[in-house]
Amino acid sequence: MDNYDLTWPTLTLVIGAISWIVGTGLRRGAFLAPYSLILLILLSIFGFRPLLMPNEPASFAFYGYNIASGYELASIIGFAGTIAFVVGYAARNLYSQGKTPTSIPVPALPRLTPGRANCAAWVLLALWLLIMIVVGGGPGFLSLLFAGRSEAVNRVFAGLPAFVPALPVVACLMVATIRFKSERIRRYTPQQNLAYWIVAVAAVVPPSALGTRRFLIPSVIIMVVGSFAQTWNRKVRPAWLAAVVVAFLVLAIVPFVRSAGSRVGGRTDLLGAMSVYFRDEGARGTLDNFFLSYDTEMFNWLAYFGPRMGESVPYGWGRGTIGELLASPLPASLAPLDRWNDVLLGYAFDTACSLETVCPVPSIVGILFTDMSWIGLIFGMFLLGVLAGGFERTLLYSSGNYTAALLLVAGFSVLFARGNSMAQAWIAVQVFVVWWVAYTAMSIMSAPPRRSTERARARKREEVPS
Repeated sequence: MDNYDLTWPTLTLVIGAISWIVGTGLRRGAFLAPYSLILLILLSIFGFRPLLMPNEPASFAFYGYNIASGYELASIIGFAGTIAFVVGYAARNLYSQGKTPTSIPVPALPRLTPGRANCAAWVLLALWLLIMIVVGGGPGFLSLLFAGRSEAVNRVFAGLPAFVPALPVVACLMVATIRFKSERIRRYTPQQNLAYWIVAVAAVVPPSALGTRRFLIPSVIIMVVGSFAQTWNRKVRPAWLAAVVVAFLVLAIVPFVRSAGSRVGGRTDLLGAMSVYFRDEGARGTLDNFFLSYDTEMFNWLAYFGPRMGESVPYGWGRGTIGELLASPLPASLAPLDRWNDVLLGYAFDTACSLETVCPVPSIVGILFTDMSWIGLIFGMFLLGVLAGGFERTLLYSSGNYTAALLLVAGFSVLFARGNSMAQAWIAVQVFVVWWVAYTAMSIMSAPPRRSTERARARKREEVPS
């Protein structure tokens, strides 16, 4: 093993872990709040991975390049970004300590009942199924879809808007928003609770079939956070921690069995392929593969580009953040400028992001550093920490559509921090728009007839003494 300086990733892991325990207080709601989720992703990329890399020389490869020379700089950048994020979170909490909101909205039952929200969710899931049949050329496409990702499946999804495969996330957001609002006033009955989790199980099937966690992770997080309205500040039980470990292992295995060609042992279904993989690799192998895989490859991305920024590769100075946010809604052919990550890949590989060639993506730390250097990194991560610090209080006191927006923020926090952040933000916006349309439509259909409303008002006027 070569002599690599492990000081910075060690500091990142130790300080980050302590900050995570102190910040969450091991409370249920805080466990899945953006601060917790983003910090865990940062620790995975800039803590665990660089500590494990020296024992695995192959992990220094980056699409034909060796990034050993940028290892230390990437570790320092990751440490600086993580600390800036933690400091921003702490600053926000110190500022808010002892303060109460100037106006606390009175909790009110949402316009939709839990039953109608469930109906809307089932309609959205059925719509996903129907679209898959139509775009795939018939019901036979479903068997191809559930057999794992393949070139045929990728071709079908290439031309679809992002909100179509995200319909299960919309379904989860529909029922989770109603539950979070409703349980501020009264707890769900056992029947309502059962119906809620049946929708949750049904909603994770489509993303699992697609073999992508882009929509699986938000669906799971939104459903769990949506059930925490009355138990947000309760401590996490040991059994719950065990469930979290199992869920993490499941999500860590998915990338290794999502394609049809990766499913060995005679099992073509996802669950069977996952069991075969875990049997062969075990818990230790699964964790090692996760921390040294594409999931944390953003460290290598930064180790490659970091030393080159400002020399052979120019900084974006806004193109990687603001420019990407403005350009994301536009088709590539109509965008005034090329995607900034494509520009960077052009410097490295003389090609844009493509499934046929290469498509490594930067983490939020990599985006901020390559866009606006150290100033952008420190200020951007500090601001992200400040925003994360206000999430819990804002969600617990939220009302109207704001509750749905905040649940969506929690759901997409992992993806936003991990890679291609601006594109993930645009997908989240699409999900919110589709949710708002569906929610508004269901609310209109659920409204009482105008005549009955007028009669009720007339009766109230008659009851008023003259």
